[in-house]
Amino acid sequence: MPYAHAFVVPEPRALYDALHTEFRRYPTPEMVLHLARPVPGGTEVVEVWTSAEALKSWMVANAGPAMNAVAAAGWTVPDIAPVPFDLAGLIVPAAGIDA
Repeated sequence: MPYAHAFVVPEPRALYDALHTEFRRYPTPEMVLHLARPVPGGTEVVEVWTSAEALKSWMVANAGPAMNAVAAAGWTVPDIAPVPFDLAGLIVPAAGIDA
């Protein structure tokens, strides 16, 4: 069952860009969608994964190295709390998802 969440990376935009640069070094087919947009106070990110377990597994394997690289570049990354939400509909033919 697809899993979706949203969160805001606080300003400045360059912080989101640094995080995005590092996290995209670890691609996975379990990430169905990553979408970001500017909002007041930062950058909102919406993600859809094939499952919550797939996200957790990916985070365990990859979040540490990505966050360490961002910190080594001089950024302080605040705690960011994703908020899960139920999908009302999602169609991604290439991923075989029609929910």
